[in-house]
Amino acid sequence: MPAIADLSRDDCIWRLDWLGDCGYPIVIRRYGQPSIKAVFSPLACDKDDQANLLLPSSTNHHHQKEVWLAISALPILTVGSLWQKGLKIAEPDYRRETFRDLQIDPETASFIKVGKDIDESFVLPLAAHPWHRLHTHAYCVMVALPNDKKLMIPCMELIRFYFGSSGNFIQRLFTEPLGVNTLWSSKTFDAKTQSLHLVLADRISGASASDIGRIAGSQFAWRSAAGIFSSCMKASSQNLPIYPYTGFPFEGKTDLNVSGKWLPFGDKESDTFLVYRINTCTHPFPFKKLTYDLADSQVRAGNGGDGKSKAGGIARSGSDKAQVVNKEPGNNKVQRSAVFTTKTRFPDLEKKPVWRIKAEVMESADVFLRKADGTLEQIAFGESGYATDYAGLDVQQCTPWQEDKDEPLPQFVIDGLKMLSEDPQYGAVGCELKVFCPPGKTSPIFNLPYIVNEDGEIEEESMFVKEDGGVRQRRGCWVLLDKDAAYRLIEGRPINTLGKTILTEVGFVLCRGI
Repeated sequence: MPAIADLSRDDCIWRLDWLGDCGYPIVIRRYGQPSIKAVFSPLACDKDDQANLLLPSSTNHHHQKEVWLAISALPILTVGSLWQKGLKIAEPDYRRETFRDLQIDPETASFIKVGKDIDESFVLPLAAHPWHRLHTHAYCVMVALPNDKKLMIPCMELIRFYFGSSGNFIQRLFTEPLGVNTLWSSKTFDAKTQSLHLVLADRISGASASDIGRIAGSQFAWRSAAGIFSSCMKASSQNLPIYPYTGFPFEGKTDLNVSGKWLPFGDKESDTFLVYRINTCTHPFPFKKLTYDLADSQVRAGNGGDGKSKAGGIARSGSDKAQVVNKEPGNNKVQRSAVFTTKTRFPDLEKKPVWRIKAEVMESADVFLRKADGTLEQIAFGESGYATDYAGLDVQQCTPWQEDKDEPLPQFVIDGLKMLSEDPQYGAVGCELKVFCPPGKTSPIFNLPYIVNEDGEIEEESMFVKEDGGVRQRRGCWVLLDKDAAYRLIEGRPINTLGKTILTEVGFVLCRGI
C-alpha cells in the first residue's frame, strides 16, 4: 500500500480518532467522488500498551488535526488505527468483545447522534471519550443489549465493514443512487439450489462480489446500501453537514465480534460499548453459492469471498517514491489495485463457494511510469470521469491465501525448489522449503510490474522470452526457508548467488525457468 501523501511525514505516530462529515471541499480539486474528514491525534503512550490505549490520555487530543481523504480510501480507514509517515502501522484490538445472538430489527436498533443525551446523560461522555468532540452530529446505530446496556456502532464503521471490500464499490454507493445497473449488469438466481450468478458492473472488482451478492439477494441489504447516498442527499438539500448514516444490511440474529471501548452512562460504569472496528459478523448471506464475471477485463479480479475464490488480486507497490496524492484520478490511465489482507469477516462464507467463472490464469501486474528525474508517477484513490495525470487506485480487501494441493505449481517454481534443495551454495539442502504467500498478497505467484521510461520503452528486467520466441511478463514466487529467511524465485534469469537474508530485506535466488 503506497503512503498517503497528505498524512504526516514526521516520525510521530498518529491515531485515527474518528471519521467525520463528507463533502466536496473547495480546498481539494476533486469532483468525481466526495471526501471524508478523518480526525487524527498524536499518540502519547506506547503503541503496544493495550491498557493505556483505552485512556483519554493515550493521545494528545487537544492537538487533533483533520484531513480530507477520498471516500474510496474508506476500506483502510479504521477508527483507532495507528499511522506513521502516511502508512497504517497497527490496528490495536483495544477491548475485544463478542455479542452473541444479537437481535437486529427496528425494535432493538435505532439511529442516534453521538452528541445526544438520554435523560440528561450523554451516550458518549467527552470525559471518557474526547476524540469525537469535533463531530458530535455523526450518527451511530444504538443496539439494545441485555441488562439495559447499549452497543454503539458508528454508521461509518457499518458502511466500511459491510460495503468496504473495495474502493470502487464504496465510491459507487456514495456518488449515485442505487439502481439495477449500479453494481451489476446481470443477475440470475436459482431458487432451488440457492445459487446466485452476477455479472458485475463496469470497474467493480471481484473483491466485492459477495457483498454485492448480499445486496442482490436481500431487500434489507439493498435498503442499507441505498441509504448511504440518500442520507447524503438529504443533508445536502437542507444545507447541513453531511454525516452519512445507514443500518445493518439484514434483520435477525447475529454474533458480532468487535473491538472498542466500554464507556460509562450516567452513574453506571461500563454501560455502553463503543465499537471502533467490527471484526466478524455471523449473519448468513442470502445464497448458498455465488459465481460472478467481471464486465471490464482491466479490473483486477480480487477475491470474491473470504478465502474460497482462486482468482485473487495481487498486492503491488512500485517504489518507496510512489505515493497516493489527494488529486482526481484520471480515466485516461489504467487503474491499479492495492490489496490488503484481513482476517475472515464473514464466517458464513467459509462454507459457501464464491468464485469467478471466467478466471484469468494470472493477473497483470501494474505499469509504472518512471520520469526523467527518476521518480515514479503518483496515484490517487478511486476512479473518475476526468482526464488527469494521476492513475487511480482501487483498495481491496482479501483474506490470506490458502494452499490448494490440486493446483499445480508453475514449472519454474518446481525447478527452483529442486535447485534450492540440491545445491549446497544456497544453504537450503535438507531444509523444509514451503511456497508461501506474504502478508498483503493473495497468491505466492506474482507477475513483475512493468517499468517504462517516458519514451514508452519497457525495461528488459520485467520481460520473459519463451522458447517459441513469444514475450510476456516475468513471474516470481516466494519460498519460505525458516521463520526469518526466504527466497524469491524469479523466472528465466541466470542463477545469482546472493543467497538468503531476513524477510525484511528479502534476498533472492534467480533460477532459470520454462
